[in-house]
Amino acid sequence: MNDVTSPIDLRNYEDAVEWQDTANVKRPWRKDFFDYYANLIKTHASDQCHILELGAGPGFLAQHLLSQLPNIQYTAFDFSGAMHQLAQQKLTSSERARANYLIGNFKEPDWQNALNQKYDFIIIHQALHELRHKKYAADFHKKVKTLLEPQGCYLVCDHLCAPHAMQNDQLYMNKQEHIDALKAAAFENIKMPLEIEGLCLFEMRLD
Repeated sequence: MNDVTSPIDLRNYEDAVEWQDTANVKRPWRKDFFDYYANLIKTHASDQCHILELGAGPGFLAQHLLSQLPNIQYTAFDFSGAMHQLAQQKLTSSERARANYLIGNFKEPDWQNALNQKYDFIIIHQALHELRHKKYAADFHKKVKTLLEPQGCYLVCDHLCAPHAMQNDQLYMNKQEHIDALKAAAFENIKMPLEIEGLCLFEMRLD
């Protein structure tokens, strides 16, 4: 099966700005997920907590976490320099000092090798489908697992393929397909703590 072509190129500055300007208008409930991440990190994080966001986009989540969690170190990984540019504009100088921006594409083999440390929390929010086909999800999760600290937490939020949500069953997965892909990557104790309007969060913690 062929990859699903994207109708926009988020490496293009104008396309990145358009995505930024519409994302929270289309889905204002994104903030409920951001609040969940922040509260979870507050509950479980150590003083030196390292957060990795994959497919970080224009930095809405980074701004949310860095403004609320003064002890975190945050790394943004995205294939778009334009998105990184937009993201950094949202931060204060003190927040920017705790943030690191890396350009990389998780469509490339061994993309994870660009990340030379392990992380306490890894988040991919509304970007898993940028693999451009669901068949890549299990291998992607396996690579993410190598980047987690012992007892680290992996948070995956994406659109569901469901009657009330997305309809493309090559790009998006239903709940069971998400669970199957995570299990294929040897994640256990898979939780689904939040689902709103077709966005669903899966939470996994290493033992």
